[in-house]
Amino acid sequence: MKKQVFDIISLAPSNKRYFPAYMKKEDWMGEEYVKYTELEIPLGHSRYGGPVIDLPEGVQVPQGMRFAAQLDLSEISKYDVAGRLPKKGQLIFFSDIMSDSGKVLYTTVANENLCRNIIEHEDNFWEGVLIDKVWSDRESWNERFRKPEDNWDKQYVNETGLLWDDFAGSEKSKIFGIFTHCQLEQTEIEQITNADKIVLLQIGENGFNDEGVFSVLIAEKDLEKLNFENCEFYWGQT
Repeated sequence: MKKQVFDIISLAPSNKRYFPAYMKKEDWMGEEYVKYTELEIPLGHSRYGGPVIDLPEGVQVPQGMRFAAQLDLSEISKYDVAGRLPKKGQLIFFSDIMSDSGKVLYTTVANENLCRNIIEHEDNFWEGVLIDKVWSDRESWNERFRKPEDNWDKQYVNETGLLWDDFAGSEKSKIFGIFTHCQLEQTEIEQITNADKIVLLQIGENGFNDEGVFSVLIAEKDLEKLNFENCEFYWGQT
């Protein structure tokens, strides 16, 4: 029997978005857009994308990938009710979303000993957003269904009169819980979620991404061993 309710860690963005210093602010950019040089970004602070990367000394961004995110585990793990995450250190994510590939680095180097790197570019993840709020939360399979809107929808309702919503969950940024990918069928989402795969990170459309969901999965046994070599990377967007 599949699990119905999941403990998750929810993530919310800062009200500022930062971009490379060499770029000109375009007319379409709102007041929330600032150059990274105009924003205070503490070493090791959790964030998504952008040109500012805090890495252990001597570590470089993997060739062919972009910096995608980093999580300050000393803060994030406070909201991990299941105790799955390490209590300190950083998880740093790199990805090439065009090929659904990436790499996750786990380091126990203290925040103050990380080295700041600036890599300005106009590729995927060119703009950055700090993670401003983190909290313990829950989600359930019920959230993935909706009421039919017309007669066409009614052809596909389940026994409870509801319809699977391909886009439900896309508005969330989180750790753990139900896998989200609008291009996969209900059975595929259920199969992945109910297997031994864990959502190590999902960045959705709640102020981080305008469109699309970036997700990283890890096998449960690998997370227990702190082995981040076999993570799976997904970008879901219509």
